[in-house]
Amino acid sequence: MSRPWPWQRCLATRPSGADVALTNRTYDLVIIGGGIHGAGVAQAAAAAGYSVLLLEQDALAAGTSSRSSKLIHGGLRYLESAQFGLVRECLHERALLLKLAPELVKLQPFYLPIYKHTQRRPWQIRTGLSLYAALGGLEEEALFRQVARHEWDALDGLSTSGLQKVYCYFDGQTDDAALTRAVMHSAQALGAELAMPARLVNAEITKSGCVIHYTNGAKEQICHARLMVNAAGPWANRVLEKVTPQVRPLTMDLVQGTHIIV
Repeated sequence: MSRPWPWQRCLATRPSGADVALTNRTYDLVIIGGGIHGAGVAQAAAAAGYSVLLLEQDALAAGTSSRSSKLIHGGLRYLESAQFGLVRECLHERALLLKLAPELVKLQPFYLPIYKHTQRRPWQIRTGLSLYAALGGLEEEALFRQVARHEWDALDGLSTSGLQKVYCYFDGQTDDAALTRAVMHSAQALGAELAMPARLVNAEITKSGCVIHYTNGAKEQICHARLMVNAAGPWANRVLEKVTPQVRPLTMDLVQGTHIIV
């Protein structure tokens, strides 16, 4: 990454969509959706010198991006399916966020107790954690340790009946909504524009790109884009319904999860 992102300044002020450019502007990129993917695309494109407009109908991170596991992790479970490249890439990105946004991403310890009846044996867990550390470049945040027996009682709620070993490793924890806002504010600092609340009315695909009609608050606006990015998450097909000529809907598997914080 060639330049530091203005993360600390991003934390101070909530992004505003009130000062978006006048109608009939032409952008290199118009992004539909103000979640982490939309904000991330806006940041990357603006950093590369492209003109960017992001349209968000509600508030940044109002949907899925504020309902995640709040973890910036390498994907320990993906080792079982031999997705080593994915894990390495995720750990690399985690290291970058820990360095660039320490106010937003912090290391959190995770404990793995292994009992007599645990399906995965201690040597398997240790092998997986060793590989996880190696893919993380053996950096301090990628290392793990075996928790000594005399420390077990200090782990709240841990049953020691049949307990054989306990391992501790680290992954990143974040405020997902704050991270999304910070990424978008970084994009704005790099030149991207934000219209919010803004709803897509329709988008017409032409030979030169797209003609996009949208409302920005109470105002009706029109702009031109060389490329439109649909980053609407589970609402992606609703965006496609507003595109002409007609676009085939996406086949999506919607996933619902429950996160329990103890």
